[in-house]
Amino acid sequence: MLKKFTMLVSTIVFSASMVFGSGFSIYEQGAKATSMGGAFIAQANDVSGVFYNPAGITALDGFQLGLGTTIITTAFSFQGPNNIDPNLYTEAEPLVFPPSTFYATYKINDKLSAGFGFYTLFGLGSELDTEWAGRFLATNTHIQTFFLNPVVAYKVMDELSVSVGFSYVIGNVTLEKSLNYGIQDRNVIGESKLDASGSGTGFNLGVQYKATDDLTLGAIYRSNVLLDFNGGDATFNFPVTGDPVTDAEIATLFPKTKGSSEIELPAMIGFGVAYQFTDKLVAEFNWMQLGWSSYDELKIVFDDAVGGSTESVVERKWEDTASLRFGLQYSVNEVFDLRLGYLRDNKAVPDERLEPSLPEGDRNLYSIGFGYKLNELTIDGFYMLLTQDDRTISNSVEGFNGTYTGLSNLFGLSFQYGF
Repeated sequence: MLKKFTMLVSTIVFSASMVFGSGFSIYEQGAKATSMGGAFIAQANDVSGVFYNPAGITALDGFQLGLGTTIITTAFSFQGPNNIDPNLYTEAEPLVFPPSTFYATYKINDKLSAGFGFYTLFGLGSELDTEWAGRFLATNTHIQTFFLNPVVAYKVMDELSVSVGFSYVIGNVTLEKSLNYGIQDRNVIGESKLDASGSGTGFNLGVQYKATDDLTLGAIYRSNVLLDFNGGDATFNFPVTGDPVTDAEIATLFPKTKGSSEIELPAMIGFGVAYQFTDKLVAEFNWMQLGWSSYDELKIVFDDAVGGSTESVVERKWEDTASLRFGLQYSVNEVFDLRLGYLRDNKAVPDERLEPSLPEGDRNLYSIGFGYKLNELTIDGFYMLLTQDDRTISNSVEGFNGTYTGLSNLFGLSFQYGF
């Protein structure tokens, strides 16, 4: 019984370590696009097109540089768990995340353009008090991925451009949580921590087609990326009990060791339609899908046995998720634009698999922004409100049922300069 218990503990410890989801994809990779709800696949007419649809960079002249930062503030809470106190309310620590971008494009000739992008596509995290009711599921979770993405775009004809790119992805994760080791009539509570980093590669394709003077179509595909995590540091810290037998048993079952795993980031496919209603007003609609069904299970292999086993396999069974994006831009004059956007993003984690390390759910996002041109410099800014639908769980495989709520505010600036 003790062996089964400790094996379960070790599985839970590391299975939560690689948690991504629709709620933790970061699509805010340029202030202009974000102020239009991320609906930018068809237009892709600034330097952030390297991310949104590189086929669009054939319309950019000369050498263009772009820098941008998004400030994300989060406020998430949990009510429950129901088996302890359905009215117990816990707020996560308010956090600030500053994912930033760098882009560069160069028009080699009338038909050929090249570009490079650096951005964070998946990330964020959560921090909860070490004494809260779910401390054995999560206390501190932080995840980052960094994409280095060179691209080439070619104008096949005046109306049609295509692109291809390569991505090298670096990922790192930190997870902390409590452990409860039961021995006879005593419980010994300790802390666990996992630090791991990995890398992988992928590719992306883009198409932009100007069907008429007013109608533009776009499509993008981003391949999945297999992140290979090797040699992650797993550490455990239990208090000294004073019983040498118990202390020795804990040290044996929970040694400082290393673990390795793989996680497959989802493929992404998107389509966009942009229409220029007047000289001043343009609108765009995008549909996008992330293939999270690739995250079916997580297998961890340890260098040394943890909880009596050198391997753990945990079912995830996540689901593909789709989002709808809509944006408007109104040009007040030749140098100043106003923008609005709306985005509906659906959850990827099934109810029974949701847990508090990085909770996510269906989201509505509302954005507003501006663009200002000052000679060769363009400044874009936005504000976005993210509201997450309350999510009440009654069938958690962890037995941790209750209600998750979430809200985020996002602010961003981007600068583009042409030479």
